[in-house]
Amino acid sequence: MKASPPTEAPSRWRAGARHLRSSATTRVAGRPRLRKNAVRALKSLGGAIGYAAFVEPYWISLTHVDVPVPGLSPELDGYRIVHLTDIHHNLVSGPAFLESVVRTANSLDGDLVALTGDFVTHNPRRMPQCFRILSGLRAPDGIFATRGNHDYGLPLDRMSRIARRAGVRLLENEHETVSASRHRIAGGGDARIVVAGVGDLWEGHPNPSLALMGAPSDGVRVLLSHNPQVAEIVAPWHRVAIQLSGHTHGGQVRPFHRPLRMLSDGTAKYASGLVEAPATRVYVSRGVGTSALRLRWNCRPEIALVVLRSVPGEP
Repeated sequence: MKASPPTEAPSRWRAGARHLRSSATTRVAGRPRLRKNAVRALKSLGGAIGYAAFVEPYWISLTHVDVPVPGLSPELDGYRIVHLTDIHHNLVSGPAFLESVVRTANSLDGDLVALTGDFVTHNPRRMPQCFRILSGLRAPDGIFATRGNHDYGLPLDRMSRIARRAGVRLLENEHETVSASRHRIAGGGDARIVVAGVGDLWEGHPNPSLALMGAPSDGVRVLLSHNPQVAEIVAPWHRVAIQLSGHTHGGQVRPFHRPLRMLSDGTAKYASGLVEAPATRVYVSRGVGTSALRLRWNCRPEIALVVLRSVPGEP
């Protein structure tokens, strides 16, 4: 006759397992402050990600920038340039968002509109739709553009045709001279603006000398360059009053209000705002769209109104 197996050991194991479960539960449940803080941290993290993904990228900031220009004609004191850049028209920055950008830009009542590239992100087939919406922009002295590094998926001649149908003049190492249509003083003369555009620093061949070749000497020179570091090759004899640029998105994600170098092209100098370059001033806009990283933090999208001003004290 076989002896029955002992039951004492399994009973002890079951009792030990119950004790461990009870002990673990007591340790967690017995620290409500720790649990509450953990829950709050998770909620804060979720809220921060939600804000960075769904709120700030659509919360456009309007920036007013006064740029003093030595020797500026009185007829051009107060000349208004609306600057848009880095639209990155895609599924996130879709038609409704871009239409709101156009309405806001028009409300600034600019004399001229400057578009400094990156109209799309990776899909050049979105370019025609992007420019169809941009055709709603209004400015009496015209709308001018230059290409960004993301725009080289289309040949220059094709992109120029798309832009032209939208009423936009695309400039690639060339310039256009326009006469100011609004007279700011009684009996004002013919005040001229030279708008020049260069190729992209990464994908093209920026050449400020070629872009300004033959430009009238009495015109105020505005240079459009997607990449702000082109300012390092602008020379004093180019006599550029202001360069308008984008590309960096202002860093896009700015913990502690400082741009991440990897998201601002590795340079802090030209991350955003009005910058003194060796031979000119550069305004670097944070742009209205985003890169493949669809987040913004402490770095709202921007439409800039750049206003040319006479230097105080000049005759």
